[in-house]
Amino acid sequence: MKKRITLGDYVNGILLVLWGLLILYPFYNSVLVSFMTQEEFMRKPFALFVENPTLIAYKEIFSDSKFLYGYKNTLIILLIKLPISVLITSAAGYALSRKKFFLSKTINNLAVVTMYFSGGIVPLFLTIKSYGLMDNLFSVILIGLFSVYNMILVKSFFYTIPDSLEESAKVDGANDIRIFIQIYLPLAKPIIATVALFEAVNIWNEWYNAMLFLSKSKNWPLQLVLREIISNATAKVSDTVEIDEEIKETFALNVQMASVVVTMLPIMLVYPFVQKYFMKGLTIGAVKG
Repeated sequence: MKKRITLGDYVNGILLVLWGLLILYPFYNSVLVSFMTQEEFMRKPFALFVENPTLIAYKEIFSDSKFLYGYKNTLIILLIKLPISVLITSAAGYALSRKKFFLSKTINNLAVVTMYFSGGIVPLFLTIKSYGLMDNLFSVILIGLFSVYNMILVKSFFYTIPDSLEESAKVDGANDIRIFIQIYLPLAKPIIATVALFEAVNIWNEWYNAMLFLSKSKNWPLQLVLREIISNATAKVSDTVEIDEEIKETFALNVQMASVVVTMLPIMLVYPFVQKYFMKGLTIGAVKG
């Protein structure tokens, strides 16, 4: 039997479409502005399409050596920090989910306390300085390497896996490390993908710790470079740039929006591939606390 569509369904559908457009348009407008000249932007700041698109802002961004260095440094941090963080978080979640581990509740409670209280910036700065990691990428890599929130998600997911799998594996002579690697990790692909996505976004958006511990611009991650571009830009300042024997205008907001698009694009390309694991990991991991 076909479900009868009521007036309320139409109203809900219209409201959801309008809400979706309201959320989508600011990003769409950012993309448009990144291709606009200053003259066109002044005439139509909320346009639905670009009449005379230009790549001058993107050429200006990529001609800046600091922006390319930022991309390289962010990728280095991501490739090193992400797998280590996911492995540590998963191992901690597995250990604290074991009912036979008598210290699991104590360690879990102590870990949760760190989500609300910390030593502060000064002790962290002195610690990094004492290890000689100032102006070193490893200072950014080590900070935030372990996430208590992600560990809780992984632990909750592991609670949903029957204990009989672990017991049967131990009967066959498997130790805890082998059980974790060969049984639990393959079953935990949804939550691992979820945690990896969370951590990847955090690493990609990181700029504050880099601002504290990295003074050389060649070591700055992408977001810190982007912050400098945006903070130094002024919306009313325009420069005339000659490219391919044509005079085109670039302006501050144009460069800012192009920077935002270039920064967001990698995460947007990765998300569709992990979306199914992301949703499954959150729903299954939320069954038990």
